[in-house]
Amino acid sequence: MFDATQRTVASFMLLSYIMDIQKIFGIDWLSVEWKDLRKPLYSAIGARLYIQYKCLLSRTYKDIIPRSIERQAEFWRLYYRLDGDEQNFVARANEYENRECCM
Repeated sequence: MFDATQRTVASFMLLSYIMDIQKIFGIDWLSVEWKDLRKPLYSAIGARLYIQYKCLLSRTYKDIIPRSIERQAEFWRLYYRLDGDEQNFVARANEYENRECCM
């Protein structure tokens, strides 16, 4: 997944996002290495770039990540975790939303 965000085609498709990352965070994404993903911010940026890349390829979601948990589960399985269990995703997301710490 990480490598996909740095390939020539992907980096061209993600260029505006990569430039924003450079401007806002001072991170040159094309120079990031696998070991840098131990930093939570880098890991989150990598995951988001990968999702954006998959959205651009599919042209189904474009820039829109669904709001409902059920649609997020479908999105997650289609574009991020092909062998993912949507029902488990929904159950765990609902558990998280119902925790007192999150309200």
